[in-house]
Amino acid sequence: MKQLFFSILIGFLPVLPDVMAQTTTPPSTLALEVDPAPFILGGYSVSVRYSPKSLNHFSVMGSVYSSRLPDKMMSKANYEKGFRDLKLETSYALFVDYFLKANRTGFHAGPSMFFYSKSVGNQFDTGRQSFSSIYPNLRVGYLYKPFKKSGLYLNPWFNVGKEWVTKRENASHGADFVPEKLMYILALHVGYRVTF
Repeated sequence: MKQLFFSILIGFLPVLPDVMAQTTTPPSTLALEVDPAPFILGGYSVSVRYSPKSLNHFSVMGSVYSSRLPDKMMSKANYEKGFRDLKLETSYALFVDYFLKANRTGFHAGPSMFFYSKSVGNQFDTGRQSFSSIYPNLRVGYLYKPFKKSGLYLNPWFNVGKEWVTKRENASHGADFVPEKLMYILALHVGYRVTF
């Protein structure tokens, strides 16, 4: 984990002189982002990002999403307990990002919190186990605008954190679905932003 942190830090060093030289304050922005992966898996993911003029390096974002996850994405321990068909029911996330550039493009990093509502089936039981959890994490991404005069952008990102179960319902045969000790998510958001 330390090596990952220092690798990211060293990656930021070449752009620091450009960042410190910026003097113009960009306008406030409002953006809509989607993550195509949940749509491909039969769900959805929509986010709204706001960047106030008064905090030109920062943005805040809220997301709502739902998706079925392939069994191959499940941990071996949970799969061996008979768990199948993990579904993210309607869930939410909050993000705070700090951008190195004042125009809120390029590298960004910050904390985020996911509020999961999940259900999972078990091949040894006909019912589904439902549970709620939180996933605090740190996220690093890169907001790329392929067209200078368009609000369209791509935002690939990576996060790492720990998921904690906060509430369980409908346990199946005494076996509980257990989150990974350390989780990570890779994602690509496609967004469009307007200034005001």
